[in-house]
Amino acid sequence: MINIEIRKLIVAARKDGMGISEIMKTFQVKRTAVYNLLQLVKETGSVEPRPHARGRKPAIDAEGMKCLEELIIAQPDITLQEIKEKMNLKISIPAICKIVKNKLHYQYKKRQYTPVSEIERTYKKNEICGKSGNQK
Repeated sequence: MINIEIRKLIVAARKDGMGISEIMKTFQVKRTAVYNLLQLVKETGSVEPRPHARGRKPAIDAEGMKCLEELIIAQPDITLQEIKEKMNLKISIPAICKIVKNKLHYQYKKRQYTPVSEIERTYKKNEICGKSGNQK
């Protein structure tokens, strides 16, 4: 990656009429770097590098997370399938489970007052999530 100051010098040198070969030798950069920089200046008008927009986009945005948490608070015994249906999500059940567990810090809590064969999963806020075990 080329330093911002050097980028400015390269653009200024090109505007002054210096050839690509001379710029390559003077600033010790490759030909493609010079062409890419000049193209960037032509498109954006700035020598600043483009922002990195890498990585996968989240399956549920911030507004969706808020809606999901409100749904769980309103109905703590809601199942993952019901969450998927009510929010009209296009992601898998395990993906919803990971979001609920890792992002919202909820965990499954079995009901103590129902028979074993009829136990449903309910959500309970995990209070110790993210806290160090050494705290007193």
